Amino acid sequence: MLGKLYDTLNVQSDIDLVLIAKEDMNCPQHANAHFIKAKKPNKASLFKRFLYELIIAFSFLMKTLKVVKKDSIVFTGTTPILLLFVLFIIKKFLNFKWILLVHDVFPENLAAAKILKKDHFLFKILKSLFDRIYASADEVIVIGKDMKELVHQKTHQSNNITVVQNWIDSSDIGTEPKTNNRILQELNWLDSETTIFQFFGNIGRVQGVENILHAIQKMKYAHLAKFIFIGDGAYVARLKEQIQSLGSQNILYYGSLDQKEKTTGLNACDVALITLADGMLGLGVPSKSYFSMAADKPLLAIMDSESEVADMINTHHIGWVVPPNNEEALAKQLDEIVLAKHCYAFNSSREVLNEFYSEKVAMSKILNIIRKFT
Repeated sequence: MLGKLYDTLNVQSDIDLVLIAKEDMNCPQHANAHFIKAKKPNKASLFKRFLYELIIAFSFLMKTLKVVKKDSIVFTGTTPILLLFVLFIIKKFLNFKWILLVHDVFPENLAAAKILKKDHFLFKILKSLFDRIYASADEVIVIGKDMKELVHQKTHQSNNITVVQNWIDSSDIGTEPKTNNRILQELNWLDSETTIFQFFGNIGRVQGVENILHAIQKMKYAHLAKFIFIGDGAYVARLKEQIQSLGSQNILYYGSLDQKEKTTGLNACDVALITLADGMLGLGVPSKSYFSMAADKPLLAIMDSESEVADMINTHHIGWVVPPNNEEALAKQLDEIVLAKHCYAFNSSREVLNEFYSEKVAMSKILNIIRKFT
C-alpha cells in the first residue's frame, strides 16, 4: 500500500519525495529511494522476530538521520514497530511533521495474540510508552472506524485522527471462472455441486483458523463443501497437523503463492473467509478482504459485528457476518451457504471496491492530509 502511495506522491509537482523502505524483489528502483536490505523474519520464533525488528530499526535510524531535516514531512506505517520508537526520539530534536498510517495498534495487538497479558508489567510499560509515541504524531490515519475509537483512547486526541479505509488497485487482480482456475483444475475441485471456501493470506496466531476447523466438524452438510488454505505464517505447522488429524479430503493446505499468482489464488474459491479473532476489534482491518473483493468473491466475515469489514459487508450487501469464537453459529452459516448452491443475490464486491475503496479515493484523502503541512 505504501508503494502505491509512493507512486502517487512521486508525480506531485509540489512534493519533493524521498523513500526509505525495506528492500524486496518487487521494489521499483527510483533515484530518490533508499532501500534497506534484510532477510525474511522467522515469524515462528518471537525472539528471532524481535532481533529482526531491532536490526531493521537501527538501519532505518541511520537512513533517517541522513535524509530527514527539520522542515520535512515524514509519512510512515506502523511496521517495523521499533521504527516508531526511533522516530519518536528523533522528532524531539528535528521537530519534523509526522503523519502516521496505523495498520497495527501496539502493544494491544500483543494482548490479543496472547503473547502478553494486559496485567503483565511489561505490557503496562509498553502501553505507556507507545501511547505517548502514537500521540506524538502530528496526524494519524486509521483504516477503520473501530480503530479510530481505539487510537483515540490511546492518544486522548480526536481532531488529528482521520479514517482512510484500506485500499487496493483492483487492476492488479483479475477475475476468472472456476473452470479456468489452475489450482482447482490441479486439485480436480471443479464439481459444481460443492461450494469452495478459501482462507487466503497470513495464517497467524490471531487469525481464528482453529475456530474454522472446529466449525467444519460441526457442519451437517460438510460433504457439500471444500476448504482451501493458501498462505504462510506462524500457525501453518499447527494447521497442517490439525488438517492431517481430521483426515478429510475436503480440507487442504495448499501452501503459499508468489505475488504473480495472486489472481489465480484468490479466484480458487466460491466464498472468501475473512477473520478477525475475538479481542481484535479496532486492532486491525484484514486487507485480504479487499483482495477477495477484487476477485469479485462474496465474503464470509468471522468477526465482531462492529468491525470495519463487518460494517462494510452489511452496508454494501456483499456477504455474511458471523461472530468470532462461535463454532455453532459458523457451522450453521456454512451449511446455509452450501445449501444455497451459489445463489446468493449479493451485490458485486468488485464493483463496491472500485466505487468506495479504490486507490483513487484513498490517495485523494491522503494527499489532502499531507498538503495541510506543505
